[in-house]
Amino acid sequence: MGFYFYLTIIIGVSLIYYGYVKKKDNELKMKEIELEEKKLELEIKKLDQDKTNRIL
Repeated sequence: MGFYFYLTIIIGVSLIYYGYVKKKDNELKMKEIELEEKKLELEIKKLDQDKTNRIL
């Protein structure tokens, strides 16, 4: 087996690993965005509840 064969294998494994790491980073960012969205929804509900309590 030649040098180029091993080089090709190393580059292929590196690209697969790089894709895996990027996928995990993107999933983490999506979960952070979902968490922020839920926090905002909770804050809006609290404000709506305060508003209805003031009216009553």
